[in-house]
Amino acid sequence: MKDLTFDIRYDNELAHEYYGDGEKLARIMRETYHDKGLQIPEEFESTLTTPPMHFMNVSAPEDVDVDELRDVAVPPGLRVEILDF
Repeated sequence: MKDLTFDIRYDNELAHEYYGDGEKLARIMRETYHDKGLQIPEEFESTLTTPPMHFMNVSAPEDVDVDELRDVAVPPGLRVEILDF
């Protein structure tokens, strides 16, 4: 498996209220990337800012195309930066 970090940001506090945190946000990420074979955790680190930023440690198949993941359309109001170390 390949380890990726998803840095998730909200466009504003309204988007944060709509998409939520924790399990709700994890479910949205699973639905968004449902056909990519990713393992998305229930728990992740977050900043204390308003709105917060979240850092998800995601496991992906070794042969995943990270650029293809970056091209996935995420729900409006969310921005996902994918880091491949």
